[in-house]
Amino acid sequence: MDIHEHNFDIMENIEKHIEKLVISRKTRNFDVIENIRKHVDQLTPWNPLQALLCIGKYPTQIILKGSFLANISDILPIFIDKSSVDINKWSQSRLKPYNILGLDKKIDTFLWFNIYSNIQKDDSFITNLKNKPLNNVRQAIVLASIGDGVGSSLFPLICSQLRMLNITPVALAVLPSEVQPPDAHFNAFSSMGLHISTGSTPVLLIDRDLLENYVGVNRKGAKIEGNMLINYLLELLLEKRTIGEEISEFSRSFNVKVFTALLTTGASFRIYGSIENMLNTTLLEPLLKFDLSSASLLYVLFRIPSHLTTKLPREKIDLSIANWVKDRASLKSIYFSDPIYVEDTNDRIDVVIFVGGFDINGLFTSMEKKINSIKDEAINLEFISEKEWQGISESLIKD
Repeated sequence: MDIHEHNFDIMENIEKHIEKLVISRKTRNFDVIENIRKHVDQLTPWNPLQALLCIGKYPTQIILKGSFLANISDILPIFIDKSSVDINKWSQSRLKPYNILGLDKKIDTFLWFNIYSNIQKDDSFITNLKNKPLNNVRQAIVLASIGDGVGSSLFPLICSQLRMLNITPVALAVLPSEVQPPDAHFNAFSSMGLHISTGSTPVLLIDRDLLENYVGVNRKGAKIEGNMLINYLLELLLEKRTIGEEISEFSRSFNVKVFTALLTTGASFRIYGSIENMLNTTLLEPLLKFDLSSASLLYVLFRIPSHLTTKLPREKIDLSIANWVKDRASLKSIYFSDPIYVEDTNDRIDVVIFVGGFDINGLFTSMEKKINSIKDEAINLEFISEKEWQGISESLIKD
């Protein structure tokens, strides 16, 4: 690994250490051995166990605006966009070189196919990704805004590369707003088609309009508004070290690749009175417009104060989930993951439900109608082939 990829400047630290050893004769109680030990501790390599790969300007600025960077220890954040300089500027120089991955190429980035074809011909970007400190990482969350050219092209490519590195990705894709122009929907449609047709990573879809209008509370009772929900959701998912493997196995077992999320945050058990009431509130602010009755899978994750373990044993929660969903959908399976228990004096509970197997035809048929003129022009100009587009479309819209 390149020396610049470490999270400290070796020469600077050695200089500081030498300065400490130049002690005035008046200074007493200076333990040279102890200070050398502290210096050696500083030189211990950092081996993150999880990673967050944030692709595109929109999600990058969400994360940088939140508290995520202040609350990480063994998590490696990597921010990815067109320009390394821009990412560093957005972070106000808070990031290290290993946190930044720019395309840094003189190519058009408005539409996905320019970037996608360039990276397939020139593997320097992928090489730079592999040079990040990913050696011990086994789980990564990939968050992308797939309406822009960078996010739409890199999302399927990076998820595939992580698999090749034996890293299990949990993929979150933010769809463009209804009011964004057709090129954003063309990018998003293409990205999802490529992701599903070429990869095995399940993807969680998030509607940008619904995300921006979200209102909830956190575990302290403070308001969560709009896209700041992303920071809260990521912190929760990263607490669950096995979520990637669990969702991937669940997805493979039932051949379901597309999910979305229902959630309720900071729900007081005293106020709500039951798990069923909490689950009811997840339907009030979904992160995607979909028909729950057409769903076939539920992956359910709770974060619960440990002092409620006796009052809410796993078996009771499991039955509450089954009872809640039985009249709403004919499911093939429910996976209730082991709850995350936290030391907390309050009674606030977080619930995240990954819903999978619902009908996506309507969503992508509607999107395809918006993009026909852009798609036809791209094919006529031979930016993409008719066969390539057919593969993209058929992976999303089934007869």
